[in-house]
Amino acid sequence: MPAETVSMNRSTLPFMPKAELHRHLAGSISSATLLEANRRFGVELPAVTVAKLRELTVLERPMTSLQEVLSRFEFFANICISAEVVEFLANRAVADAAREAVRYLELRFSPGFMAFRHGLALEAVVEAVIAGSQAAAQERGMVVPLIAIASREMGPEVCLRTFKLAAKYRPYVVGVDLAGDEDNHPPKPFFAAFDYARDNGLGITVHAGEQTGAENVRTAVEMLHADRIGHGIRIVDHPDIMELLATRNIPLEISITSNYIVGAVPSLEAHPVCRLHQSGVPITINSDDPALFGIDLTGELEVYARICNAGPGDLLQRQLDALEYGFAPESDRAVVRELLHSWWNRV
Repeated sequence: MPAETVSMNRSTLPFMPKAELHRHLAGSISSATLLEANRRFGVELPAVTVAKLRELTVLERPMTSLQEVLSRFEFFANICISAEVVEFLANRAVADAAREAVRYLELRFSPGFMAFRHGLALEAVVEAVIAGSQAAAQERGMVVPLIAIASREMGPEVCLRTFKLAAKYRPYVVGVDLAGDEDNHPPKPFFAAFDYARDNGLGITVHAGEQTGAENVRTAVEMLHADRIGHGIRIVDHPDIMELLATRNIPLEISITSNYIVGAVPSLEAHPVCRLHQSGVPITINSDDPALFGIDLTGELEVYARICNAGPGDLLQRQLDALEYGFAPESDRAVVRELLHSWWNRV
């Protein structure tokens, strides 16, 4: 990439209005937020300084497996001691995203995961996330639709209950997701829940094909009615599945650093995002878990630009694509699209 293009990207990217489709609330809680939760609500922490908390919560080197990373989320479950705390965490996660110039954020969360440790009601968790996220969004001029996650490990019954809650709390909750250990929890038991989500007009995204299971991506599309795929990078060696996504215009929610940290790729440079994009598979760029991995969306876009030799116009298109594939009503997405075009015309 020419030096002047790199310089331009680095100077403008932090201020470019951004759109993100794949960010977990559980992976967006900064050390500063944890300390504030400790002071305000008495949340128990294993350390009382930002530096020490970062040592315990931020992953900056590759783990041996996705399961090892998923175990870190147990820490987040421990601090969800009340609906008040959940509301506070959601508010701070959106505020942190605003500082990255994210203006459209589909924030996803697992009601079951956040509720079970301290016996919270699922409805109370959903209402707390709505209250906290929407207050922060309104204050900062953001659009923050929510996605309710069902964890594979909690089984199909909890999945269906979660999706029914998602439908109940529309329009704040616009979509659903299935996450967790796909290797040990095949998709078939969840078919009925996803039929319900489709029949009730919810957007559907599915974590599939990150470390293994390229065929799970096909199943997600054909049997779970997926509108988008979380990660899905294993399809790079399966031209038929890539063609399926390209033909149906189903994008991958790509998270480059996240895939590296969980061990799905051996290095950032080895990530298949460039090959996938060149093959016609729609892609969006996302941070996944910014606090957990010590990253932000600006940094992810810089990584994408570097390894794929992408110029400013390509980076702009990634934001427009995220808005195209978003689950919020077009009227909400159009507001951010106009903001992005206005900014682009000024730089």
